[in-house]
Amino acid sequence: MSFPAITTLTSICEDTLNSTIFEKTELKPFNKQLINEEYLNKIPVNFDENVSLLNLKQLFRTTHLHIAHPLRSSLWINLLRQDQKYQQYKFQQAIERYPEDIRNMFGRRNDITVRLPSCIDLDHLPNYNLNRKGQHARTRILSVFAYYHPDITWAPLLAPLTALFLHYMTEIDAYESLLILTNNNYKIITQTEIQYQSLILAFRSLLRRHYRSTYDILMKYQQNILDNWLWIIFEYLPLKYLVPIIDCLLIEDMKILIRFTISLLNFFVKYISKQHIKPKRRYSIFRRETFSRLSSSSSIKTNGTANNDSRLIHFIQQLDIPIEKLFKQAFAIRHLRRKQIFRIIQIEEIKIKQERRLGRPLSLISDHNGSNSISTTAPIRSYNQQNSISIIMIREFDTTIASHSDFAYLWSLIPARLTEFQPERIYSSNIHGRRLRTLYDHVEFHEHCFIIIRNELEEIFGAFCSSQFSLRSKTRTWFGTGESFLFTLKPKRQVFKWIGYQKYSMGHTKPYEDYFIYADDERLQIGGSKEALDIGLCIQQDLNQGSTKQCDTYANKPLSTNEHFQIMEIEVFGFTS
Repeated sequence: MSFPAITTLTSICEDTLNSTIFEKTELKPFNKQLINEEYLNKIPVNFDENVSLLNLKQLFRTTHLHIAHPLRSSLWINLLRQDQKYQQYKFQQAIERYPEDIRNMFGRRNDITVRLPSCIDLDHLPNYNLNRKGQHARTRILSVFAYYHPDITWAPLLAPLTALFLHYMTEIDAYESLLILTNNNYKIITQTEIQYQSLILAFRSLLRRHYRSTYDILMKYQQNILDNWLWIIFEYLPLKYLVPIIDCLLIEDMKILIRFTISLLNFFVKYISKQHIKPKRRYSIFRRETFSRLSSSSSIKTNGTANNDSRLIHFIQQLDIPIEKLFKQAFAIRHLRRKQIFRIIQIEEIKIKQERRLGRPLSLISDHNGSNSISTTAPIRSYNQQNSISIIMIREFDTTIASHSDFAYLWSLIPARLTEFQPERIYSSNIHGRRLRTLYDHVEFHEHCFIIIRNELEEIFGAFCSSQFSLRSKTRTWFGTGESFLFTLKPKRQVFKWIGYQKYSMGHTKPYEDYFIYADDERLQIGGSKEALDIGLCIQQDLNQGSTKQCDTYANKPLSTNEHFQIMEIEVFGFTS
C-alpha cells in the first residue's frame, strides 16, 4: 500500500522547526530518525545474513536474529500481516486517515499538547532508547489509536510495544501493527482492567503449578514481584533478549511472555539461593559473635524486603545468560499450552467479577496453601486516574480569530457530552455585519455556543453560553445554566467557571450569583452581580463597543486590559456532528 507524503511537525508542543514525512522509508534495519544515536553506535553489526523464514514458529524458537539484522526492517510488520485471518482492507481506511488525524489532533503546527491516553500505565513507560522525536511519534500513535478505541480502557502493553515497533517500522506501520494486535483474532494485549488482573492471577497459578519451589521462595521473598511480572520482561530485560522474545510473541501468543517470565524468575531464585549458601561450620549459639550473626540474619529477613525488588531489577538488567540457554529453558516447560492458560484466565476473571458484584475492591494475596485469593482491602495497583481527560480531535475549520490550538483548549473545558461534536462558525462580524439582532438570528436555536472577541489590543477572550438565545424573549430576565463560563485566550489562557462549582458555595449560591446570561436588543450580558454595573462581559448592540468587570457569578478577573474596549472582530461558534 502506498501512502501520501504528508508533512507535519514532529513535536507535540515544542520542536516546531523539525518535520517528518509519513511515507515509506528505507530501514537498515532501524528507523534511525527515532532512536538515540548513542545507542545505535553501541550495536555490533556482525551477523549471518543467510536466514530462511520457513517454518517461522520453530525458526524463532531455535534461531535468534541479531537485533540489527537486515531482515528486521520488515520482519515484524510482515509477521503480523502474514496471518491468514488478517484482512488488510479492514484497516485500510484507518491507515489512510492517520496523517489527517494527526493534523486534527495535534494541529497543523503541532502546537496542541496531548496527554497520553488513560488506558496507558504511566508508571511503566519504557522508551527503549527512543529519542525525543521517537517518543513524540509514540504519543501520536497511542493518542489516535485510543481516540478510535474507547472500549479499550486498560492496556499497559500498548506503550512498550509501540516503542519497540518504532525501532524497525515507520510510524504508520507501527499504527497498523496496533490495529492488528488489538483485533479479535489476537490474544496478546489485555484491553480492560479485569483482563489485566485476571492475567496477573493466572500467572501465579501457572508458576505455582510448574515451579512450586520457585513460587514458594518468591512468596516469602517479596510477594509484589508476582504482581508486576510483565514488567520483568518489558521494563528491565535488555533488548538483546527482549527483541527475540517479541519475535516469538508475534508468531504465537501470550504464553510466550509467561514462559520467559517463569524462566527468568527461576534463574533469579537459583541466583539468590547460591548467595545464601554458607560454609558448613558449627557454631554455639552461646558465643557472642554467633548470636550477633544470627540476630542480624533474622533482621535481614524481616526488614530487607525493601531491597528485594531492586535485587531482582538489578539481576534482570545485568542478565548474562546465553540467549540459547534462556530459550531452551523457556520452551522446556511442559504442558504449558494456550488452551490451559486462557482457561485459567477465564476462571480468574469470573472470580473477580463475582467479587465486584459484592462491591469489594480487589487486591492479590496468597493463603497458607499457596492458592490465589482476593482481598477486599486495596486495589492491585493504582491505575491511571490522573490522566483521564478525553482525547480531543478537532477538524480544521474557518476562523480568523482563534487558532486550532485555542479550540482544543476550549474543547477541554466544555461538558464531556459535547466533545464528540465539531466546532462550526455560525456568525462572523466580518461576514454577516455588525448588529446584535443579526447575531441573535444566527445563534437563536443553538443550545450551546462560543462567543469569541478580539479587541484593539489584539487580546482574545469570550464566553461559553449553555442555553438557547431564543429564551431571551420568553424570560426577559437572566437565563442559562451553570455550564456557562468566561475565558481568555490571549495573552494568557484562563477560565472562570460558575462560582457554584466551588465546594464552599455548592448549593448555597445567592440569587445574583446565578446570573448567567441576559440578552435584549440593546446589549448582551454574560455574568451578573449584586451591583447592576458589575458585568463579566457586556456587548453593545452595534457590536463595536464592550466592557468587562469582575462579576459575582464567575468571580472572574476583567477579561481585557481595558474595562471598556473596542471590538475589532467577533465570531460565534456552534456545534455540529
